[in-house]
Amino acid sequence: MTNHYSNILSKLEEEYRAVERYYGQTVYKLSKDGFAYLRYSKREKTGKEKYFFGLDKDAIEKLKRFDFTVILVCGEEDINFMLNKDFVLSIIDGLKISGSRWLINIYKAKNVWYLKVSGKKRLDISDFKNRFDLIFSKVVYLEKEITKEKFREEKRKPEVIELSEVEKIKSELISSAIKSDKPSLFEKAIASCFTFLGFECEHIGGAGNTDVLVSIPYRVIIEAKTTTRGSIGKIYFTRLKQHKEKHNADRIAVICNDFEPSVIRDAEIESSLLIQTRLLCLLLDLNEDYPLSPSDLKHIFQLKGLLKEEDLQDLRNRLVNLKEKTENLSTIIQSIDNQKRNLDEVFGRYQMKCTALNTSTLDKIQFKAFIDFLAMPFMGVIVKENSLYYREVSEDIAMKRLNKIGGSIYETSK
Repeated sequence: MTNHYSNILSKLEEEYRAVERYYGQTVYKLSKDGFAYLRYSKREKTGKEKYFFGLDKDAIEKLKRFDFTVILVCGEEDINFMLNKDFVLSIIDGLKISGSRWLINIYKAKNVWYLKVSGKKRLDISDFKNRFDLIFSKVVYLEKEITKEKFREEKRKPEVIELSEVEKIKSELISSAIKSDKPSLFEKAIASCFTFLGFECEHIGGAGNTDVLVSIPYRVIIEAKTTTRGSIGKIYFTRLKQHKEKHNADRIAVICNDFEPSVIRDAEIESSLLIQTRLLCLLLDLNEDYPLSPSDLKHIFQLKGLLKEEDLQDLRNRLVNLKEKTENLSTIIQSIDNQKRNLDEVFGRYQMKCTALNTSTLDKIQFKAFIDFLAMPFMGVIVKENSLYYREVSEDIAMKRLNKIGGSIYETSK
């Protein structure tokens, strides 16, 4: 692999004297100045000047504490782009991970080199081509030119990153889970997490008490375990069962960064649930994609032993299935026109539409439930008259009304 970088490594060694491999095959330590992360891409098979790169998450996470430059080698070693730390972190900020990497596309159009990532506008990086002098520089991409004095002034300003509510909770969970000297911080973060997910719960804590009590819509005692080590090797389930009885709870859950195999076996025997902090964060991420309710999570609390990623995937699959069913609304509305038809006729038209669109169909019972809902007078979408269904408004207006009703419900619930 290093033969792609032989000329670059020679130049770096000449400039920085000491060049040694630091991490993996392509991260190098450059004397005391910082690190260089080298990435290579072949030219696109079509012959266009287009290149695709992946930045490994693990590598970037290790380098974030130091000064570093990513050097992108495009097919031949005479086409290189030097992207410094500030620029790279600005690129991947908010960018979704694909596998374990951030994906970057570099291409040339009308003699201009562009960098493009998913969901963000393209950036002109022509000035970064073969600029070895920019390694470890503080030059970042700017929308407009500014003076050096203005640039320095901007860099002196404190960087304010406004986190969303869910990101704040995840940050608190992760940071407090290792603070064994301040266990109440982890307990409060857990209480905030489940309150955010729609439960009624309270932080109790203190000697002889449960840490967090979920009281509505079902009762769960939650034990929060902080540890500076990788995992915890002992849990006193007898004491937790006493807390469960004291609070008339249905279930026991323990939350910690990780658990030893012996603890997992004990939890299975004691019909208790173990949740790793990272999976609790994944649950919050799932809630961002598909807003959850406590009833959606009831099955989770009924599990015995360690909560697994597959359990969350099962939950996601059920929610995706629900989403697919609700997406049938448009097809249902298309299958009903201004002609009065009975349920069998309308359902037959709906099945034909689904076949033409190559989409899954609802069964007849589910279909009837949907059209009866849409036929409720306040919806103003479908009319039901003597067991016959028809539509008085156009398909476009029907969908706009549904969107408006959904938006109004959401706004009034805030």
